[in-house]
Amino acid sequence: MLGRMRPLVTLIVIAALAYAGYRALEYAEAEYPQHLPWIPLSIDHPVGAATQIKIAALAGDKPACLALFAATDLDVAPRPDVPPDPNCGQVDSVALQRMTASYDPGTVRLACPLAAALAIWERQVVQPAAARTLGSDVAAIRHFGTYSCRRIAGSSRWSTHATARAIDIAGMQLTNGRTIDLARDWGDGGDAGAFLEEIRTGGCDVFGTLLGPDYNAAHHDHFHLQATGFGTCR
Repeated sequence: MLGRMRPLVTLIVIAALAYAGYRALEYAEAEYPQHLPWIPLSIDHPVGAATQIKIAALAGDKPACLALFAATDLDVAPRPDVPPDPNCGQVDSVALQRMTASYDPGTVRLACPLAAALAIWERQVVQPAAARTLGSDVAAIRHFGTYSCRRIAGSSRWSTHATARAIDIAGMQLTNGRTIDLARDWGDGGDAGAFLEEIRTGGCDVFGTLLGPDYNAAHHDHFHLQATGFGTCR
């Protein structure tokens, strides 16, 4: 009797395991979408294991990138692309319109995947860290620019700035009027230094490449951020 029932029991066990796996996947998709590469990227999702992959997948797909912003209270405006000729140009080009903080200088034109990475970094890393560590929101982000038709300093390789796929962040102004400056505050041992360290560490899971004061002397006063690359964070 038991021998005749064994195939049925096996099928029941397989079905039960399959159902349990399906429910576990369903739970993971609902609770941890940031870790699953097949779940569409959202600026409102926490930063997770798949965030960098999803941001990188936006390259060459401006409509998908723009749709990402359309689902939030943030906004970017599409700009005409300028194909590299041969090394300098702007692809997936947008202008920042409304982010969690203003940018200084105010007109920021860059590749849309980088805009998406900045939005996620601001919302999921920078603003929470500022509130927790400094007791204030970030009102403005000071930067050294995005597009620059040039090679990497001291190298024959072209910079990602030559295609507006990088931005250099120099500091921030809080809503209470306080300023945070990388050149002055990095490694200062106080709350400003702790804040900068936290947003650098958090940024490592968002940006494909993040270079700061610990990288070399050329970056002593800014974070170089780009959506491309995977895991380069110094």
